[in-house]
Amino acid sequence: MSNEDKKKYMKETEEEAKQRPPEDKQGLQEPRVTGYKPLQLGIIIFVILVLILIGFGIGTDWFGVSN
Repeated sequence: MSNEDKKKYMKETEEEAKQRPPEDKQGLQEPRVTGYKPLQLGIIIFVILVLILIGFGIGTDWFGVSN
């Protein structure tokens, strides 16, 4: 590629970049935030409560494990 071709290419890409609408973002963007935080917290609390219930059940012989 000659210098003339490089200059022509650079000029065309600069013009194209100026004509591009602003909503076409390129490069680094801020991450998309999802609304799953309350759901994750609810699942964690549920799992902890189930583990406590199972531990209490085994400790008090609800399940007939130690006859």
